Amino acid sequence: MDKHTKAKLFPKEPGIYIFYGKDREYLYVGKAKNLRARLLSYFRTSTHKTNSKIRSLLSEATDIDFTIVSNEREALLLEASLIFEHKPKYNVLLKNAEYYPYVEITADEYPTVRISRKRSRTNSKYFGPYTSVGFIRNLIEFLQQIHLFRTCQTTLSKVRKPCMNFHMHRCLAPCRKNEYINPKFYQKMAIEPLIEFLNGKTEKTIQLIREKMIKHSRILDFENAAKYRDMLFKFEDIMARQGVVVDQRYNFDVIARKSRTYVVFRIRGGHVISKLVYELDSPFMRNFLFNFYLVQKNDIPPSVIVERGVKHSVLGDKVYVGTPRDDVELDLLKKAKENVETQFSIRELNKKTIQQMAESLKLSRLPQHIEGIDIAHIQGDTTIGSVVVFKNGTPVKSEYRHYNFGNRKIDDYATIELLVKKRYSKHPVPDLILVDGGLGQLNSVIKALRFLNRNADVVSLAKAQERVFTRHGELNFPQKSLILRALVRIRDESHRFANTFHKKLRTKKLLSSKLDQVPGIGPKRKKQLIEAFGSLDRLRNASPSQVAQILKSKKLAERIFSYL
Repeated sequence: MDKHTKAKLFPKEPGIYIFYGKDREYLYVGKAKNLRARLLSYFRTSTHKTNSKIRSLLSEATDIDFTIVSNEREALLLEASLIFEHKPKYNVLLKNAEYYPYVEITADEYPTVRISRKRSRTNSKYFGPYTSVGFIRNLIEFLQQIHLFRTCQTTLSKVRKPCMNFHMHRCLAPCRKNEYINPKFYQKMAIEPLIEFLNGKTEKTIQLIREKMIKHSRILDFENAAKYRDMLFKFEDIMARQGVVVDQRYNFDVIARKSRTYVVFRIRGGHVISKLVYELDSPFMRNFLFNFYLVQKNDIPPSVIVERGVKHSVLGDKVYVGTPRDDVELDLLKKAKENVETQFSIRELNKKTIQQMAESLKLSRLPQHIEGIDIAHIQGDTTIGSVVVFKNGTPVKSEYRHYNFGNRKIDDYATIELLVKKRYSKHPVPDLILVDGGLGQLNSVIKALRFLNRNADVVSLAKAQERVFTRHGELNFPQKSLILRALVRIRDESHRFANTFHKKLRTKKLLSSKLDQVPGIGPKRKKQLIEAFGSLDRLRNASPSQVAQILKSKKLAERIFSYL
């Protein structure tokens, strides 16, 4: 039965409809008050003449189907759920300017807390998105000291004894074999207060810290009183870095739009916890609200502040979606509008630069996906390679990767060849590969790609006078050139990423060699200390009691400090 004939048989009920491709993949999901009337509208001659997207959809679709629901609200939620799960080709989808991180609380018997960029586990609870991974790390570290939830990824049944977090009073350690922790107790003490905090109700956590500080001060336990005082200072420092601070009672989102660019401020517990930038192929705020809250399944606050009221809000009657009601909301909307103007200008400039780059560098295609590669070592010691990823002029940090080549004594050209082979034997090549260096580095990348039988445009950028090399020869750009500035930005980011990781490895190596000198520190204890402190400076700044808790030996802790 052809699609048009099938559409005539659809019921006149509310529901959702699906267009399928030849492999039963979802091409489009929609909702309708009257399924038959909506589907037949796709086959009208007038629709075909004016809408190329519908013409393309009908030519590609091989089948259609429907699901009847009770009301329009149910249809809206089912539509959102199917779009989130299948990401159909022809649906208008929200595009992140960056891949924003979330706090994930797993659905395990004893849930663990971690940072996640992909919301792939359907049973987990996600909070966010947040702008900065660093902010979330600091926040989780702070909250773990108070609520004692676990952050390990280990299967608890396989754990023989608690890790350092238990000994440093940062985890209830449900992995303990000699003491049973009731799952309900763990949920109540560790997880429920965390969820409450992440939902913006921060007062109880702050009040708990204050009470503990006062309690220890009254019994003259000044060491622990100082610990809780420092926690309060740390919380204030973490939140102050996020910028705007208003009354703790405020929990709302602010959304501003410029053309098809959107900026979202998320205010929780009186703090702006994230500033998010998105693109949506629609200038209608209602479509953005549907995608951001229902399709993306982000938590919905009591209020969403926008420049103009939205008729028939998709968020339901209990959520206020409208213009500012006081000076605080008005001020934050103004800031969001300033941000969206800037972000829109940046995106337009990125599109212009990408077009100019393709023409000036004589590239075979638009460089919408660029990967920058670099290597770092000291005289062949601890050689590492780095790959950074930029899409449409924006760094995608979740796709950055390090490659460790150990202490192999090979020259830079051979290392670049190894890096390219290792990277692109498993990953698709980008539109453009940018390598830090000159003509030799360029040729090394080209040689490795030929070995893999892969094809991509390649450019190298030498630090001396910022000279650019391509397959067609050397190019010189003015220092103020948008193309040169874009290439330098990617080159510098790959250099930073490589050197940061290299420094981290060298720091661990230094700590490891220092611990080798201490009698009584074998491989197992050395590993414990490296995992706990990471660097020689952090170990030196730790107290003997902290080290003793990890090693279970006060004498050994004192011996370590005598060698440092």
